[in-house]
Amino acid sequence: MRVIPSTVDMHAVVDGPKRYIVNLNTKMCSCGRFQNDEIPCGHGIAVLRYRRLHETDYCSPFYSLKNFQDTYAIPVEPLPCESTWDIPSYVSEPKLMPPGPKRAAGRPQLERWKGFADVKFKRSKVTCSRCRQVGHNRTTCSNYPVQKI
Repeated sequence: MRVIPSTVDMHAVVDGPKRYIVNLNTKMCSCGRFQNDEIPCGHGIAVLRYRRLHETDYCSPFYSLKNFQDTYAIPVEPLPCESTWDIPSYVSEPKLMPPGPKRAAGRPQLERWKGFADVKFKRSKVTCSRCRQVGHNRTTCSNYPVQKI
């Protein structure tokens, strides 16, 4: 990794084709690991070594040796023999349920499929536009229109 200083706290780190921005003052890197883990990422360590600073000064106090020792200062009691354990029946004999139904892929259907008996056919009555009689149309009309005087 190549470190390019910008200001006292800002540095650009070139890692292959990618470029990352590291800010030592706010303990942030553009990769996101420095601020999330609260320990220097690889880009942050490259900048700290370039500036000849200690990596432990930029770690969260959560990772300190004192906190680690305080975590295990309380004695942990060993477990008794397994035959003396008092296990409730709902824990020792769990009921396994089948998995839930899976939804079908695609848009859900809004109406049910209708069968042949459910479909009502709508028959339209054909009327002639020339003579206004029902049963035929203009092309098959043999009646001539009546003229109004």
